[in-house]
Amino acid sequence: MKTKMCASFLIITLIAGFFTGTLSLAADINAVKANMEKRLPLIVELKSKGVVGEDNNGYLQFVGGKREKEAVVQAENQDRKEVYHAIAKKEGVSLEQVGQRRAIQIINKARKGEWLQDQNGKWYQK
Repeated sequence: MKTKMCASFLIITLIAGFFTGTLSLAADINAVKANMEKRLPLIVELKSKGVVGEDNNGYLQFVGGKREKEAVVQAENQDRKEVYHAIAKKEGVSLEQVGQRRAIQIINKARKGEWLQDQNGKWYQK
């Protein structure tokens, strides 16, 4: 009887831990997305000034010699990587595949004049 109770307690603890971890991951990703939304106006400004562009892996890169707000660009790329990682894990694909898919979406939504990188690594303006 005592063994069954211990086993039941262990199973319940493991299940609770699994769901807590899943909820925690979802909460973390939501926090990351919220940070990205707050940062978006600055990213849009950097793109419109031609300081950064979108590379073919779904990340921001500096184009030309001008480098502004490096910490913002670095934070954005780190957050994107976290989101891509969560998507990759959920879909059972690689981080690179998620980034490349996202790059295609970004290209389709890019505004005229923004810098983009093609599949061969060449930069161009839309």
